[in-house]
Amino acid sequence: MIIDKTRLAGLAAYFQDPGNAGQINLANQVRSRTEPLGKGKQLDVSSIELLIESDTVDLLDLFRRQAQPLLSITVMKEMFPSLFADPFRHRVHNIAGFEDFKRGKFKNARALDVDGIPTIVSIGTGLCKWTSPLYPMPEPMALVHAAWELAASRKTAKGNFEYSLKLDTFDGNRNLLRTVFLANPQNMGQAGNLDPTAPRKAENLGLKDVAFYQVEFTADVRKDAALYEKHSTLLSESIGTPLLRAVNLLEPVEPAHDIHSLHELLSLASAYHLFEPQGTPLRKMLVTLELSATLVHSDYERIVNNDPDDAGSLYEFIEIDVMTNKFTNLEARLVAEVMIRPQFG
Repeated sequence: MIIDKTRLAGLAAYFQDPGNAGQINLANQVRSRTEPLGKGKQLDVSSIELLIESDTVDLLDLFRRQAQPLLSITVMKEMFPSLFADPFRHRVHNIAGFEDFKRGKFKNARALDVDGIPTIVSIGTGLCKWTSPLYPMPEPMALVHAAWELAASRKTAKGNFEYSLKLDTFDGNRNLLRTVFLANPQNMGQAGNLDPTAPRKAENLGLKDVAFYQVEFTADVRKDAALYEKHSTLLSESIGTPLLRAVNLLEPVEPAHDIHSLHELLSLASAYHLFEPQGTPLRKMLVTLELSATLVHSDYERIVNNDPDDAGSLYEFIEIDVMTNKFTNLEARLVAEVMIRPQFG
């Protein structure tokens, strides 16, 4: 079945005051976000059109950088299964592939191509381990979240294997700063084992001044998986259980969408128009802010108290937060296409 894409139009295209439905003027320091999408609905955003007006301030004065942002834009995405974050505010450190795996140390495990993806595979059953190399960073940094990918489905029986994942961080002199047991994100000070059904993420790590880091993956394999390596037309040999495919660490970065001046805003724009009659203050401007994002429904989303604007609600959205009182009128309109498809079953 094919359903045409349509252009997002009408009032639904505008960011609205959550406390005043239908009000599209966000100038009164309003924070507004898009609504959750139903299953089968997708929003392909290409830009945000902004109308900015001021009756009291010459907008030219706001071309100089302000101490506090004039406005801030957040794009919340499910970057990894059940882990929601803004990809424009984080850098991902991806530990994966044969180059990373083979630089590390193996114990009763090895790296193999499984379904076209480099994977750490146990050798038979029992305890196995992989320790990554020590990764040096160009400058100290922070790490806030982690997510990892296993070859095993979340429907794998709990008794097949358990695993743990440890992250060690070091300062510039390679002194240990902190050890975080990612496999037990609710109790990061202690080792913990997870089975394949558990969430594969750890949030709010609070790691700072990290100059080096190292990852250690340990698994206790109790039942061999049905993975075989064929040596001839007649014989095949079990080669163990596929385990780890990737570890992703999220580093916060300075966001380009915390806009401290109208100069910064125009530097992100694909088009703009200034309404500036000769010899008079600048009172009005139109800006098309480039912002490419695709929003979809997530099975892991959470709407607290049936309120999408609740601080605890998690889903894919775009949010605009007007943080100055120097505008008289600010309207923000999404330029996007809507795609829907039937959901069977």
